[in-house]
Amino acid sequence: MRRTRFVTLALSAGLLMLIAACGGGGSSSSSTPVDSGSSPSATAGPPAEALLVVADPASTNAALSQALALGSVKKYFLTSRSMDPASFAGLTLSDETIWGTVPTAPFAQADDFNNAYENAYGHPPADVFGTAEAYDSVYVVALAAVAANSADHAAIRDAISYVANSPGDVETYGVGAFTAATGILAAGQDINYIGASGQVDLDSNREIAKSSVQTWRVINGTIARIETRDIDLAAEAGAVLPQASPPLPAATPDTALSIGIIVSDDEDGTAISDAAQLAVDEINAAGGVWGQDISFHIQTIGSAGQVSHAAGLLITDDGVEAIIGPTSADATQEVLAPAGDANVPVLSLSTDPALTGFEDTKNVLFRLVASEALQMPVLANLFLEGHATPTPIGSETPAATASAAGSVCVVYQNGAAFEQMAAAYATAMEFKQAKVRANVSFDPTSANYETLLKGCIGS
Repeated sequence: MRRTRFVTLALSAGLLMLIAACGGGGSSSSSTPVDSGSSPSATAGPPAEALLVVADPASTNAALSQALALGSVKKYFLTSRSMDPASFAGLTLSDETIWGTVPTAPFAQADDFNNAYENAYGHPPADVFGTAEAYDSVYVVALAAVAANSADHAAIRDAISYVANSPGDVETYGVGAFTAATGILAAGQDINYIGASGQVDLDSNREIAKSSVQTWRVINGTIARIETRDIDLAAEAGAVLPQASPPLPAATPDTALSIGIIVSDDEDGTAISDAAQLAVDEINAAGGVWGQDISFHIQTIGSAGQVSHAAGLLITDDGVEAIIGPTSADATQEVLAPAGDANVPVLSLSTDPALTGFEDTKNVLFRLVASEALQMPVLANLFLEGHATPTPIGSETPAATASAAGSVCVVYQNGAAFEQMAAAYATAMEFKQAKVRANVSFDPTSANYETLLKGCIGS
């Protein structure tokens, strides 16, 4: 096993937050804005019953303040981006209700991983987002390589969904589990990997389709967490979970599987690469892949402009078959061009919804963490349930009577992440045969949203 580390320039404090933060910053792309002083396209039908705001805390506060002054709706919904006291500062609520959602830890199988990580490094992994996901990414790539029985980048890419998705024999992580999984794959049978971060079922966009979301309410001016709900995009928004075909038999490669990872040059980046290294060590202890130890390479990044260079070094100098990371959308976007040219799969660790809209003509981009957009079907359910005490998934308003719940006005802040979340909400509502009356963006630097709100709500 070979481990290398490439260190670049030191991060500035602001850029460090961009690259290392959960989900990172936004993307450089943005939605087409609707000026705050103008009306959205005319929408027929009665006024909306509720308002969904997809924005950061400052913009949420401004939109809520002006919507409350209009008095047109009493029911408000917010995303995790608004889960901050600043979103409600100075607002007076009477009989209005405010519900929100936030992604939370899914149904993970993390005990053995936590113990192994702490034994190896002397501290728990739970303090750093992305550790369990980086660990699982190594297992998924290794199992895909075993299934493909090929060092061809495209073959490994195409086998990722095959080993991750249902159906198949459920297999987890660790030396014994990897040995068992390779035996099943060698016999020409399918597996379904469930890892330390939870179930790794991927939809047709190669994104996590199953996770958990927590609901919250604003009660007496404070945020109160209510309950945790499991979410399955296939059941809640009609997402397709492809069942890849078994890879074609091939001669076993006589080379070592090579995996690269791109992390920030700080303690969080070290924790994430350590988690990946732990998986590499376990797989090698089980006999490796193709009878050889995995070759593991680490690139640490010190600025956003260095990401594509780091990816190029992994692909050209180290000959990696897959790249894990980075943790931000912007950094992931920089990896896509060189990775796409080489058909090298990229297993991003960013929760930023902007990834969904990235150009990926070679289908190399996978997301091994749950996107923030996964919360949107739950927000749709909360509206259909009438915002009473939430009921379990599956007992929401039936699709046949959903239209009786009225419609929702959706306003979202300019930016690719906010646009993708608004689009995910519209998809979930359409799947449930419910109505989004209007779906419009706004410029957060504008001071007056009154005309936009009136047009969207229909008041």
